[in-house]
Amino acid sequence: KKYNITEDKYSDLSNEECWIKTSKAGLEFQTRLRERSVIFVIDNLVDAISDIANKTGKHGNSITAHELRWVYRNRHDDLVKQNVKFFLNGEAISHEDVFSLVGWDKYKPKNRNR
Repeated sequence: KKYNITEDKYSDLSNEECWIKTSKAGLEFQTRLRERSVIFVIDNLVDAISDIANKTGKHGNSITAHELRWVYRNRHDDLVKQNVKFFLNGEAISHEDVFSLVGWDKYKPKNRNR
């Protein structure tokens, strides 16, 4: 329900904002309901974590940035931890390694219920 972009309250959203909402819905559906994997290749994002966390710069407002912040907010959820995979330079990297990268410490989620 929280990602249903057909509700009237979302009628003023831009196409990009709709993509952002539906991509996060897709993450939730894939990881929590289907219990299937989602893979992020972070090779080109390692140096952009500060922008992603601060929602600034070239990468800060991309759809992938929104998705990564969703994963960060839900990083303690067992199904998210189990089903979201990260790769760096062709090798698997742990959630702990990803979320200990410089920049995440600056992220201040609006929604702290997770």
